[in-house]
Amino acid sequence: MLLEMPGRHPLLRGALRLQEPSRPGLVVDARHLEFASPLDLAAVTALAHTHATGGNEIALLLPERRGVASYLQRMDLLKHLPEGSRIVGALPEEERNDHSARLMEVTPLTGAAVRDVNQRIGLVATNHLGKRFGRQAFTGLGELIDNAISHGASELGAFITAQAYSGRTTGRRRLEVSICDTGVGVLNHLRRNPQHSDVTESVHALERALSPRVSGTDEDRGYGLPDVLDGVRETAITTLILRSGDGAVTASHYREHTFTTYRRTRELVEGTWAWLRVSFPG
Repeated sequence: MLLEMPGRHPLLRGALRLQEPSRPGLVVDARHLEFASPLDLAAVTALAHTHATGGNEIALLLPERRGVASYLQRMDLLKHLPEGSRIVGALPEEERNDHSARLMEVTPLTGAAVRDVNQRIGLVATNHLGKRFGRQAFTGLGELIDNAISHGASELGAFITAQAYSGRTTGRRRLEVSICDTGVGVLNHLRRNPQHSDVTESVHALERALSPRVSGTDEDRGYGLPDVLDGVRETAITTLILRSGDGAVTASHYREHTFTTYRRTRELVEGTWAWLRVSFPG
């Protein structure tokens, strides 16, 4: 399969440009990539591991822009591709400085690693948003992390990455985090609970997952995904994008205003992709 990634944050635009579906393995063509978001990084890693099953070849065509190729290297995308992946293109000599206060590289998300991940995300959030806003943002992030650990578990794993932005060009400080897992997906997870056995489409499963008290287990839980948005209702502009199966949802929340759109997609996402942006006034 061929995945084309041109322009700026291509996977955030909502269109997976997957071609040659009968071709085994995965070729990621990032030659014309101009800017990568946390979703691009985490999703490509998850896709690569999904398509590498059975020994299929994974190849990454590096961006032609030197700075973009350097960023993919700095964010550990290459490090966490499946073993034996083929990298095509020139890599600059790496100069790695400590940016742990403003980013988290692509990181495997496991139960054993969750404490360290939470600490690192908390550092990035509070360092750039302040203690008050950082803690509010972290409330929603914690639920996404928990979902990936408990609902998205698979042998292939889940991956998380984060980036903080100062607001010099956007006017708002913001934090972006993406968690992409290779688990059963929202639809299959919900249908494990007999209360949701009537759900047959991914888009409807996503809609139900954003309702309170909905879970794929019989435990008294399920407040989480609505809380991702509600936790920062007071001051933040929050956008959450979820993709699973052939369903996608974009939910934006600012104070008392919520705008949510659901749609079916042509390309399937195995597992679940989540991307969260929390923005506060500069």
